[in-house]
Amino acid sequence: MTTGIRQKVIELIGEDGLAQAFAPIEEASGLPNAAYWSVDWLKLEQEHCFARAWGFAGAEAELPEPGDMKPIEIGGAPLIILRDQDGMIQALHNVCRHRGARLVTEPCKKPTRTCPYHAWSYGLNGKLRSRPHFNGPNVVDKFEDGGGDKLDLVQVRCEIWNGCIFVNVSGDAEPLEKWLKPLLDRTEAYDFSSIRWAGKLDFEVNANWKLVYENYMEGYHVFAVHPKLLKFAPMNVRWSGEWDRHVFYNDYIFPELDEGRGEGLPHYPGLSDADAKRGLWFLCFPHFAAEVFPDQFSVLVSYPLAPDKTREELHVFLIGEAATSDAYKDARDATLKMWDDLNREDLGMLELLQQGRLSPAYDGGRLSPHWEGPTHDFGRRVIERILS
Repeated sequence: MTTGIRQKVIELIGEDGLAQAFAPIEEASGLPNAAYWSVDWLKLEQEHCFARAWGFAGAEAELPEPGDMKPIEIGGAPLIILRDQDGMIQALHNVCRHRGARLVTEPCKKPTRTCPYHAWSYGLNGKLRSRPHFNGPNVVDKFEDGGGDKLDLVQVRCEIWNGCIFVNVSGDAEPLEKWLKPLLDRTEAYDFSSIRWAGKLDFEVNANWKLVYENYMEGYHVFAVHPKLLKFAPMNVRWSGEWDRHVFYNDYIFPELDEGRGEGLPHYPGLSDADAKRGLWFLCFPHFAAEVFPDQFSVLVSYPLAPDKTREELHVFLIGEAATSDAYKDARDATLKMWDDLNREDLGMLELLQQGRLSPAYDGGRLSPHWEGPTHDFGRRVIERILS
């Protein structure tokens, strides 16, 4: 680690804050309040946690035709995810090479991208096509094969896994398949080539992105916050989960199928009786959270906008024709409603947690050794990634 980054960490959370993140769970506290409210701390997370890892950028099915584009921000970098003229998914930095204006501000379909400031025009492949008046009045510079490294849009490393789009802003993360391996090793019984995108839900949360995942990982709050989920999977079938490299894992066997989880929709082919009643969930650090049920693959991702503001996308993938067929519309709608209801039960709690971290009386709390060991590890991993 560099001395400068360590000094910055100590400046923001203090020596005590650093120590409590690495203490044994029986003695540990959560991260200090500054880690949830400091703009400078969020910048460290964006640079060292998000930009250096694989980030989930959406579903390939969101961009069905050439020219479809989606703006997104990962690792503090504004990006465009698009389908190019050859039908391939590309990721580009969403910034004009002239004066730095953002090119795309909302999902759209266009054959080119034209900067709103000086009308520089770029093709779907990111290459500069024209720039009017740059060399004088009524002179339009045309580019047959782009303007080169200094003028074309900058590419971002991008890969597809079973309809899921991943990007790596730094460009030096390990291969995607290797990064996903801890998840894939535990799901060998599931044929993910059968999943199809069924839709997504969008949320805005007035809370820090880390609170989303701290809440996601621990089952301790289920009895108090999620009455339907508690009935589906009681506390006595739950455990704390564990980390395998950078991937958190948890699961349970639920007593019966339920609407939105296994009932009324096709299952993965060839599942065992146990897997047909199993729910698994993962967090591939920092933000790719995936839940696997017999009938679905659902993804929850959080994009930090500010220390106290987060945008969430919840994508639902179903098996084969269940994702689009009219025959499964009711069951599909029920699944999306289940996820919407469940997530909204958490939103108010997350905002209360965020507001509580304004209090000087809160020192990181006391964590349950039974339930919150992996949650404690999550905070430690944030610091380790910043310092690495």
